[in-house]
Amino acid sequence: MRPLAAAAGLLAAPLLLLAAGCTHGAATVPDPSVPRTPKAAASRFSGLVGCFTMVELGTGETVEYGGDECDVRTSPASTFKIPNALIAVDTGVVQDETTVFRWDGKERWRATWNRDHSLATAMWHSTVWYFQRIAEQVGEPRYRAYLSAFRYGNADPSGDVTMFWLNDTLKISPREERRFLAALYENKLPVSPRATTVVKKTLELRGDAVEHVRDRHPFIDQIPATVVFSGKTGSALPGDGPPGPLGAIGWFVGALEKEGRTWVFACRIRSNDEKKIGPEAAKITYDILKSEGML
Repeated sequence: MRPLAAAAGLLAAPLLLLAAGCTHGAATVPDPSVPRTPKAAASRFSGLVGCFTMVELGTGETVEYGGDECDVRTSPASTFKIPNALIAVDTGVVQDETTVFRWDGKERWRATWNRDHSLATAMWHSTVWYFQRIAEQVGEPRYRAYLSAFRYGNADPSGDVTMFWLNDTLKISPREERRFLAALYENKLPVSPRATTVVKKTLELRGDAVEHVRDRHPFIDQIPATVVFSGKTGSALPGDGPPGPLGAIGWFVGALEKEGRTWVFACRIRSNDEKKIGPEAAKITYDILKSEGML
């Protein structure tokens, strides 16, 4: 496990993220620095403000829809469970995906939260209290060091350490999410290899995960066995009252591994419809990937 001082010391060094280099050859050679708009992408976001951005690791070839929307920062909501889990394992707050925290007996609105959880099941069920327990042990100073080193959005964990990723303090754009995931899947984040391995495993939507996520992702049974599909939803609504303009936010971010190639993606939607949140972003992502012939 990498000591905190080592992680914090990396703040002065730029994090090496995925670089999409320009191609200056013949006109028939695609330039990976110029995003390609997927077929029928606009129809996927009908009635919504949305961004889908994806890059293939190693080539830098980017598929994107959404234009300036892809640079708009919002709360990461529960997609923050990915860096949160990385930090938790790297600091020793949790040991691996089997680390169990006991339920405190308080009834929460989602029935699946009202029981003991491991890191894996907490990721699959997006169990907020589990990650808030992590936050209490990590603390703001270590979050600030890690998030700056990750170059994770505005890297702001100030205020309530159990709420900063839920209350609009921490903000990130879809392109920044994609770059963070590229660094994760290229093993370029300043955390131990073990932390990276553990967290990637919890994100895989196969094996034991399937029964836990099928209710929110009914498409899961359509994923070919030859594809490793990984992802995490995130959902945010205004704190009180009905959603205001674009107040309902849905995320789905992750990776697809197929035939020795890896793509990372981030999809975010915004609307006035409180039903169009994380699971809807996941469905849109699935439909786009399928139309691209990747699923």
